[in-house]
Parts: sequence; C-alpha cells; structure tokens
Amino acid sequence: MIIKFLGAFVLISATSIIGFSLANDCSKRPRALRELQSLLQMLENEISYLSNLLSEAFNRIYEGTNSDTAILFRETAKKLETKGVTADIAWEKSIEENYQRLSLNKEDKSILLSFGKMLGNSDLEGQLNNIKLISSQLKLQELKAEEMRLKNEKMYRSLGVLSGLAITIILF
Repeated sequence: MIIKFLGAFVLISATSIIGFSLANDCSKRPRALRELQSLLQMLENEISYLSNLLSEAFNRIYEGTNSDTAILFRETAKKLETKGVTADIAWEKSIEENYQRLSLNKEDKSILLSFGKMLGNSDLEGQLNNIKLISSQLKLQELKAEEMRLKNEKMYRSLGVLSGLAITIILF
C-alpha cells in the first residue's frame, strides 16, 4: 500500500515538474524580446551620442548588461574582429547560432536578420531609423509572445498535474 502511494506521488510529481518546466519556457521568449529592445536602445545611444564603432558599441553593450540576449552582441563583436567580416555578416551568423537558445522563433529571427542587413550599410540617421523600426517590430512580437504565454502557461501547469492524476487513477 505504501509503495502504491509512493509511486503515485512520484508520478504526479514528475508530470507536474514537466508541466511547470514547459510553463516556464513560455515566459522565456517575451523576456528575450524585452531584453532585445532594451539592448537596441543601448545600441542607439552608443551610436548617436558616443559615436562608437559598431564593434566597440557591441562590446560595451555586452559588458554593460547581464542579459542573456547580450550574447548576440558579444558574438557579433567577436566576429567583427575577424578580417574581412562585415557587420551584417557577423550579425547574421550570431543570430543563426543563437536564436533558438534564446527561445526566439523564426519570425523574431527574420526581424533580427533584416536589422542586420542594414547594419553598417547606412549613415548615422539611417542606422538610428533602422534601430527604431526593429524595436517597434520587436514590441509587436513581444505582445504576441505575451499573449501566447498567458494562454499556454496555465494550460501546461494544469496539464502536468492533471495528466499525473489521470495516469495514477488509471494505474491504481
């Protein structure tokens, strides 16, 4: 009898942990999109007020924050140090290598890649306009991601607990 209760407890706990883990994953994308908007604002400041080179600006942004998404800026800065690599290619490679790790989807990736195409290829005003455009697009993506989070987070938690209870009832 004790073994049955212990087994039921372990089963319900395991499925609940899985459900809560999936629910936690739902909140990663909106957070990453908010962080990216903040980092792009920092990039805008670096470019407009401090007139730093892109590689310097990317390094300063990475060093000035503890955000997970700052890895994109660090990786881009590293790639820019390689001879013959342009800013748009460095940004594109950084996005390709890291977007899934940051819980971004393909729409987010395409927005960030379009930002990279303009990176370093226009004057100061063009760069600033590009940053503002991408920030507004990321804001829309954040709103969509937040809706999905609200919808799915509760479902995953409930599904984890309830599936454990259902399996327990069926087995015992």
